[in-house]
Amino acid sequence: MKSYKIEGVILRTTDFGDSNRVVTIFTRDLGKIEVNAYGCRRAKNPLSGALQMFNLISAEINHGAKLDNIKEADIIKFYPNLTADIEKLAYASLFFEIVNRMTLPKFPEVGIYDLILKILPALNYRNSKIAALIGIFQFMEFSGVQLNYFHCVHCGAEIENDAAFSLSDGGAVCQNCIDAASDILNYSNNLRETFYKILNFDWQQHLNFNLKEIDAAEKIILRYVQSIIGKELNAVKFIRQLETL
Repeated sequence: MKSYKIEGVILRTTDFGDSNRVVTIFTRDLGKIEVNAYGCRRAKNPLSGALQMFNLISAEINHGAKLDNIKEADIIKFYPNLTADIEKLAYASLFFEIVNRMTLPKFPEVGIYDLILKILPALNYRNSKIAALIGIFQFMEFSGVQLNYFHCVHCGAEIENDAAFSLSDGGAVCQNCIDAASDILNYSNNLRETFYKILNFDWQQHLNFNLKEIDAAEKIILRYVQSIIGKELNAVKFIRQLETL
């Protein structure tokens, strides 16, 4: 049976049967792939430790009739805080769910793969909410449906001072075009500066952001992503439950 080797990050796992699992892996060379891992949920199975969410792994995979099958896998790097800390788990799951839902299978996206490798250490060791939000905004720049933050979506004018924002129209709206826009939100100069910092964030920098503006940015981007997907994200429900505790 022909096989091939991959290196990638585990985006999602779905259990089936008594001991099996479908694993979604985002790889550098192949993009997103789904593979079967038969028996991996058994305690003594050599795959059980490697095939966990957020792990960076190397694997050998056999071609299959419907889905390919993992033959063996080794952990390159794992991030223990993402499963030990419930808030970090929630925000890491949010980022990974968005990546999984908004990428096509077997479509290589090296920029997205590199972004995932940058965000994982930040999620693990730093403020997970801010790290996830930066990751989501930067990921959306690869999506083909990114919002326009700095120029009016109607007339193209550069946005100055306080303005408006329209998710349905695709972004910022200048004062001259507000009457032509729908679904208007307030768009302050401070929020626009926060968007600029997020989109141009270097992952070597400190996460130095105003939490009020981070909350405002989170509401906008999550509302937009969910409008594209057409349903509420599972991780958003999880986060909202944590906020009530």
